[in-house]
Amino acid sequence: MNKEILHLKELSVGYSQPICSGINASVHQGELVGLTGKNGSGKTTLIHSILGLQNPMNGKIEIQSENIQNWELKKRAKEISVVFSRLNQIPAITVFDLVALGRLPYHNGFSKRSELDVERIENALQLVRIEHLKNKFATQLSDGQLQMVMIARALAQDTELVIMDEPTSHLDIENQFKIFELIYKLSKETSKTFIVASHQIELVLQNASQLWWLDEGRFYAGFPEQIAYEQRIFEKLSQEKIRFDYQEGNFQFQHPKSRKVNLISDGSELAYWTKHALERNGFELDNNKSELIVKIENFTINFEGKSFESLSEFMVAIGLYTKK
Repeated sequence: MNKEILHLKELSVGYSQPICSGINASVHQGELVGLTGKNGSGKTTLIHSILGLQNPMNGKIEIQSENIQNWELKKRAKEISVVFSRLNQIPAITVFDLVALGRLPYHNGFSKRSELDVERIENALQLVRIEHLKNKFATQLSDGQLQMVMIARALAQDTELVIMDEPTSHLDIENQFKIFELIYKLSKETSKTFIVASHQIELVLQNASQLWWLDEGRFYAGFPEQIAYEQRIFEKLSQEKIRFDYQEGNFQFQHPKSRKVNLISDGSELAYWTKHALERNGFELDNNKSELIVKIENFTINFEGKSFESLSEFMVAIGLYTKK
Protein backbone atom coordinates (compact mmCIF):
# COMPACT_ATOMS: atom_id res chain seq x y z
CA MET A 1 0.00 0.00 0.00
CA ASN A 2 1.14 3.57 -0.72
CA LYS A 3 2.43 5.67 2.15
CA GLU A 4 -0.02 7.27 4.55
CA ILE A 5 -0.50 11.00 3.86
CA LEU A 6 -3.19 12.03 6.36
CA HIS A 7 -4.32 10.47 9.63
CA LEU A 8 -7.25 11.71 11.70
CA LYS A 9 -7.24 10.42 15.29
CA GLU A 10 -10.32 10.66 17.52
CA LEU A 11 -11.03 14.04 15.97
CA SER A 12 -13.89 16.24 17.09
CA VAL A 13 -14.73 19.39 15.11
CA GLY A 14 -17.11 22.24 15.80
CA TYR A 15 -17.37 25.63 17.44
CA SER A 16 -18.83 26.06 20.93
CA GLN A 17 -20.26 22.52 20.60
CA PRO A 18 -19.01 19.56 18.52
CA ILE A 19 -20.66 19.16 15.11
CA CYS A 20 -19.03 15.81 14.42
CA SER A 21 -17.04 13.58 16.76
CA GLY A 22 -15.18 10.27 16.72
CA ILE A 23 -13.51 10.98 13.39
CA ASN A 24 -10.91 8.30 12.63
CA ALA A 25 -9.56 7.89 9.10
CA SER A 26 -6.39 7.31 7.10
CA VAL A 27 -5.69 8.58 3.60
CA HIS A 28 -2.89 7.17 1.46
CA GLN A 29 -0.94 8.59 -1.44
CA GLY A 30 -2.89 8.72 -4.69
CA GLU A 31 -6.33 8.25 -3.12
CA LEU A 32 -9.40 10.23 -4.12
CA VAL A 33 -11.59 10.70 -1.06
CA GLY A 34 -15.17 11.92 -1.40
CA LEU A 35 -16.54 13.85 1.58
CA THR A 36 -20.31 14.22 1.71
CA GLY A 37 -23.29 14.64 4.00
CA LYS A 38 -26.32 16.87 4.45
CA ASN A 39 -26.03 20.63 4.95
CA GLY A 40 -24.76 21.39 8.43
CA SER A 41 -23.25 17.92 8.93
CA GLY A 42 -19.74 19.39 9.34
CA LYS A 43 -18.05 18.96 5.95
CA THR A 44 -16.68 22.48 5.70
CA THR A 45 -15.85 22.54 9.41
CA LEU A 46 -13.78 19.38 8.99
CA ILE A 47 -12.01 20.84 5.97
CA HIS A 48 -11.24 24.08 7.83
CA SER A 49 -9.79 22.05 10.69
CA ILE A 50 -7.50 20.11 8.33
CA LEU A 51 -6.44 23.35 6.64
CA GLY A 52 -5.69 24.97 10.00
CA LEU A 53 -8.32 27.67 9.59
CA GLN A 54 -9.77 26.58 12.93
CA ASN A 55 -8.58 24.32 15.72
CA PRO A 56 -10.21 20.94 16.31
CA MET A 57 -12.02 20.57 19.61
CA ASN A 58 -10.33 17.24 20.34
CA GLY A 59 -8.03 14.74 18.69
CA LYS A 60 -5.15 15.00 16.25
CA ILE A 61 -4.60 15.72 12.58
CA GLU A 62 -1.35 14.19 11.35
CA ILE A 63 0.36 14.48 8.00
CA GLN A 64 3.11 11.92 7.54
CA SER A 65 3.03 11.27 11.30
CA GLU A 66 3.47 14.95 12.26
CA ASN A 67 0.83 16.86 14.23
CA ILE A 68 0.00 19.75 11.91
CA GLN A 69 -1.26 21.93 14.77
CA ASN A 70 2.42 22.58 15.52
CA TRP A 71 3.18 23.72 11.98
CA GLU A 72 3.79 27.28 10.84
CA LEU A 73 1.58 28.61 8.05
CA LYS A 74 4.34 28.37 5.42
CA LYS A 75 5.06 24.72 6.15
CA ARG A 76 1.34 23.94 6.01
CA ALA A 77 1.13 25.66 2.60
CA LYS A 78 3.89 23.38 1.30
CA GLU A 79 1.96 20.28 2.36
CA ILE A 80 -1.71 21.16 1.67
CA SER A 81 -3.27 23.13 -1.18
CA VAL A 82 -6.94 24.01 -1.44
CA VAL A 83 -9.54 24.75 -4.12
CA PHE A 84 -12.71 26.45 -2.91
CA SER A 85 -16.05 26.54 -4.71
CA ARG A 86 -15.25 29.84 -6.40
CA LEU A 87 -13.22 33.04 -6.12
CA ASN A 88 -14.99 35.85 -4.29
CA GLN A 89 -13.22 38.37 -6.50
CA ILE A 90 -11.56 37.59 -9.82
CA PRO A 91 -8.16 39.30 -10.15
CA ALA A 92 -7.34 41.17 -13.36
CA ILE A 93 -4.21 39.10 -14.05
CA THR A 94 -3.29 36.51 -16.64
CA VAL A 95 -3.98 32.83 -16.16
CA PHE A 96 -0.24 32.18 -16.01
CA ASP A 97 0.19 34.69 -13.17
CA LEU A 98 -2.84 33.31 -11.32
CA VAL A 99 -1.46 29.76 -11.49
CA ALA A 100 1.93 31.15 -10.40
CA LEU A 101 0.39 32.20 -7.06
CA GLY A 102 0.71 28.55 -6.11
CA ARG A 103 4.47 29.06 -5.90
CA LEU A 104 4.29 31.76 -3.18
CA PRO A 105 5.04 29.36 -0.27
CA TYR A 106 8.49 28.81 -1.80
CA HIS A 107 9.47 32.48 -1.96
CA ASN A 108 10.55 35.24 0.39
CA GLY A 109 9.30 38.73 -0.37
CA PHE A 110 9.46 39.70 -4.02
CA SER A 111 11.99 37.14 -5.27
CA LYS A 112 11.85 36.29 -8.97
CA ARG A 113 10.42 33.06 -10.30
CA SER A 114 13.02 30.35 -10.66
CA GLU A 115 13.33 27.87 -13.49
CA LEU A 116 11.70 25.31 -11.18
CA ASP A 117 8.75 27.68 -10.60
CA VAL A 118 8.18 28.10 -14.34
CA GLU A 119 8.50 24.34 -14.86
CA ARG A 120 5.89 23.63 -12.15
CA ILE A 121 3.52 26.25 -13.56
CA GLU A 122 3.83 24.99 -17.14
CA ASN A 123 3.40 21.39 -15.98
CA ALA A 124 0.24 22.31 -14.03
CA LEU A 125 -1.24 24.04 -17.08
CA GLN A 126 -0.51 20.96 -19.19
CA LEU A 127 -2.00 18.54 -16.65
CA VAL A 128 -5.25 20.52 -16.63
CA ARG A 129 -5.03 21.04 -20.40
CA ILE A 130 -5.42 24.79 -20.32
CA GLU A 131 -2.07 25.83 -21.85
CA HIS A 132 -4.04 27.69 -24.53
CA LEU A 133 -5.50 29.99 -21.86
CA LYS A 134 -2.27 31.02 -20.13
CA ASN A 135 -2.10 34.51 -21.71
CA LYS A 136 -5.79 35.29 -21.23
CA PHE A 137 -6.92 37.43 -18.30
CA ALA A 138 -8.81 35.64 -15.55
CA THR A 139 -11.67 38.10 -15.96
CA GLN A 140 -12.21 36.78 -19.50
CA LEU A 141 -12.87 33.20 -18.42
CA SER A 142 -16.07 31.26 -17.88
CA ASP A 143 -16.78 29.79 -14.45
CA GLY A 144 -15.75 26.35 -15.64
CA GLN A 145 -12.47 27.62 -17.10
CA LEU A 146 -11.70 29.61 -13.97
CA GLN A 147 -12.18 26.54 -11.79
CA MET A 148 -9.74 24.65 -14.04
CA VAL A 149 -7.25 27.46 -13.44
CA MET A 150 -7.68 27.19 -9.67
CA ILE A 151 -7.01 23.46 -9.85
CA ALA A 152 -3.86 24.21 -11.85
CA ARG A 153 -2.82 26.73 -9.17
CA ALA A 154 -3.19 24.03 -6.52
CA LEU A 155 -1.08 21.64 -8.61
CA ALA A 156 1.62 24.28 -9.08
CA GLN A 157 1.76 24.58 -5.28
CA ASP A 158 3.27 21.10 -5.45
CA THR A 159 1.66 19.66 -2.31
CA GLU A 160 0.99 15.97 -1.74
CA LEU A 161 -2.51 16.70 -0.43
CA VAL A 162 -5.10 18.73 -2.37
CA ILE A 163 -8.39 19.58 -0.66
CA MET A 164 -11.42 20.78 -2.62
CA ASP A 165 -14.49 22.27 -0.96
CA GLU A 166 -17.55 22.08 -3.24
CA PRO A 167 -15.51 22.67 -6.43
CA THR A 168 -18.56 22.22 -8.72
CA SER A 169 -21.35 23.83 -6.68
CA HIS A 170 -21.78 26.84 -9.00
CA LEU A 171 -21.18 25.06 -12.32
CA ASP A 172 -23.58 23.68 -14.93
CA ILE A 173 -23.88 19.91 -15.32
CA GLU A 174 -21.40 19.71 -18.22
CA ASN A 175 -18.69 21.46 -16.21
CA GLN A 176 -19.51 19.43 -13.09
CA PHE A 177 -18.68 16.29 -15.05
CA LYS A 178 -15.56 17.89 -16.55
CA ILE A 179 -14.21 18.86 -13.12
CA PHE A 180 -14.85 15.41 -11.61
CA GLU A 181 -13.37 13.73 -14.68
CA LEU A 182 -10.27 15.93 -14.30
CA ILE A 183 -9.92 15.20 -10.57
CA TYR A 184 -10.24 11.46 -11.25
CA LYS A 185 -7.61 11.67 -14.01
CA LEU A 186 -5.20 13.62 -11.80
CA SER A 187 -5.59 11.11 -8.96
CA LYS A 188 -4.53 8.37 -11.38
CA GLU A 189 -1.79 10.21 -13.26
CA THR A 190 -0.08 12.04 -10.39
CA SER A 191 1.03 10.91 -6.95
CA LYS A 192 -1.17 13.51 -5.30
CA THR A 193 -3.98 12.76 -2.86
CA PHE A 194 -7.37 14.48 -3.20
CA ILE A 195 -10.13 15.08 -0.67
CA VAL A 196 -13.24 16.46 -2.39
CA ALA A 197 -16.25 17.71 -0.43
CA SER A 198 -19.37 17.71 -2.58
CA HIS A 199 -23.15 17.43 -2.56
CA GLN A 200 -22.95 15.68 -5.95
CA ILE A 201 -23.24 12.28 -4.31
CA GLU A 202 -23.67 10.33 -7.57
CA LEU A 203 -20.48 11.86 -9.02
CA VAL A 204 -18.62 11.21 -5.77
CA LEU A 205 -19.64 7.54 -5.78
CA GLN A 206 -18.56 7.12 -9.41
CA ASN A 207 -15.07 8.53 -8.86
CA ALA A 208 -13.91 8.26 -5.24
CA SER A 209 -11.80 5.37 -3.94
CA GLN A 210 -12.86 6.15 -0.35
CA LEU A 211 -16.02 7.80 1.00
CA TRP A 212 -16.35 9.93 4.13
CA TRP A 213 -19.99 10.30 5.19
CA LEU A 214 -21.04 12.70 7.97
CA ASP A 215 -24.43 12.04 9.49
CA GLU A 216 -26.02 13.44 12.68
CA GLY A 217 -22.70 14.04 14.42
CA ARG A 218 -21.12 10.75 13.40
CA PHE A 219 -18.39 9.95 10.89
CA TYR A 220 -18.17 6.92 8.61
CA ALA A 221 -15.29 6.01 6.29
CA GLY A 222 -14.77 3.12 3.90
CA PHE A 223 -15.32 1.91 0.34
CA PRO A 224 -17.98 4.12 -1.33
CA GLU A 225 -20.36 1.26 -2.12
CA GLN A 226 -20.00 -0.18 1.38
CA ILE A 227 -20.78 3.13 3.13
CA ALA A 228 -23.62 3.99 0.71
CA TYR A 229 -25.22 0.59 1.31
CA GLU A 230 -24.67 0.26 5.06
CA GLN A 231 -25.66 3.84 5.90
CA ARG A 232 -28.58 3.93 3.42
CA ILE A 233 -27.27 7.21 2.07
CA PHE A 234 -29.81 7.64 -0.72
CA GLU A 235 -32.72 7.01 1.62
CA LYS A 236 -31.36 9.60 4.07
CA LEU A 237 -31.00 12.15 1.28
CA SER A 238 -34.52 11.47 0.03
CA GLN A 239 -37.47 13.53 1.22
CA GLU A 240 -41.26 13.24 1.24
CA LYS A 241 -41.52 14.18 -2.44
CA ILE A 242 -38.03 13.19 -3.61
CA ARG A 243 -36.74 9.64 -3.85
CA PHE A 244 -33.75 7.86 -5.34
CA ASP A 245 -34.62 5.57 -8.24
CA TYR A 246 -32.19 2.63 -8.10
CA GLN A 247 -33.12 1.51 -11.61
CA GLU A 248 -32.50 4.91 -13.20
CA GLY A 249 -29.66 5.77 -10.81
CA ASN A 250 -30.84 9.27 -9.90
CA PHE A 251 -33.11 11.28 -7.63
CA GLN A 252 -36.65 11.88 -8.87
CA PHE A 253 -39.71 13.82 -7.77
CA GLN A 254 -42.53 11.66 -6.48
CA HIS A 255 -45.51 13.10 -8.35
CA PRO A 256 -48.93 11.80 -7.26
CA LYS A 257 -50.03 8.79 -9.32
CA SER A 258 -53.66 8.37 -10.26
CA ARG A 259 -53.58 6.10 -13.35
CA LYS A 260 -51.78 2.89 -14.31
CA VAL A 261 -50.21 2.11 -17.67
CA ASN A 262 -48.37 -0.85 -19.16
CA LEU A 263 -45.34 0.50 -21.09
CA ILE A 264 -43.93 -2.00 -23.57
CA SER A 265 -40.51 -0.60 -24.39
CA ASP A 266 -38.06 -1.36 -27.19
CA GLY A 267 -35.23 0.14 -25.12
CA SER A 268 -34.82 3.15 -27.38
CA GLU A 269 -34.19 6.75 -26.40
CA LEU A 270 -37.77 7.52 -27.48
CA ALA A 271 -39.00 4.91 -24.99
CA TYR A 272 -37.04 6.59 -22.18
CA TRP A 273 -38.64 9.99 -22.87
CA THR A 274 -42.07 8.44 -23.29
CA LYS A 275 -41.69 6.86 -19.86
CA HIS A 276 -40.61 10.25 -18.52
CA ALA A 277 -43.68 11.92 -20.04
CA LEU A 278 -46.04 9.32 -18.60
CA GLU A 279 -44.61 9.58 -15.08
CA ARG A 280 -44.61 13.38 -15.17
CA ASN A 281 -48.31 13.31 -16.07
CA GLY A 282 -49.29 11.09 -13.15
CA PHE A 283 -49.13 7.62 -14.71
CA GLU A 284 -47.80 4.72 -12.67
CA LEU A 285 -46.00 2.04 -14.66
CA ASP A 286 -47.63 -1.29 -13.95
CA ASN A 287 -47.00 -4.14 -16.37
CA ASN A 288 -49.27 -6.62 -14.61
CA LYS A 289 -52.56 -4.94 -13.75
CA SER A 290 -53.09 -2.17 -16.28
CA GLU A 291 -55.32 -2.52 -19.30
CA LEU A 292 -54.03 0.77 -20.69
CA ILE A 293 -51.07 0.01 -22.96
CA VAL A 294 -48.40 2.22 -24.52
CA LYS A 295 -46.10 0.39 -26.91
CA ILE A 296 -42.87 1.66 -28.44
CA GLU A 297 -41.78 -0.05 -31.63
CA ASN A 298 -39.52 1.14 -34.45
CA PHE A 299 -39.46 4.69 -33.05
CA THR A 300 -43.27 4.88 -33.11
CA ILE A 301 -45.56 5.30 -30.08
CA ASN A 302 -48.74 3.21 -30.15
CA PHE A 303 -51.51 4.29 -27.78
CA GLU A 304 -55.30 3.77 -27.73
CA GLY A 305 -55.27 2.27 -31.22
CA LYS A 306 -53.33 5.19 -32.73
CA SER A 307 -49.71 5.58 -33.81
CA PHE A 308 -47.67 8.70 -33.07
CA GLU A 309 -44.30 9.49 -34.61
CA SER A 310 -43.60 12.50 -32.43
CA LEU A 311 -43.64 13.02 -28.69
CA SER A 312 -45.63 16.23 -29.03
CA GLU A 313 -48.52 14.43 -30.76
CA PHE A 314 -48.43 11.74 -28.07
CA MET A 315 -48.47 14.39 -25.32
CA VAL A 316 -51.61 15.94 -26.81
CA ALA A 317 -53.25 12.48 -26.80
CA ILE A 318 -52.22 11.93 -23.20
CA GLY A 319 -53.70 15.31 -22.24
CA LEU A 320 -57.00 14.41 -23.91
CA TYR A 321 -57.04 11.01 -22.19
CA THR A 322 -56.47 12.42 -18.70
CA LYS A 323 -59.40 14.82 -19.16
CA LYS A 324 -61.85 11.97 -19.68
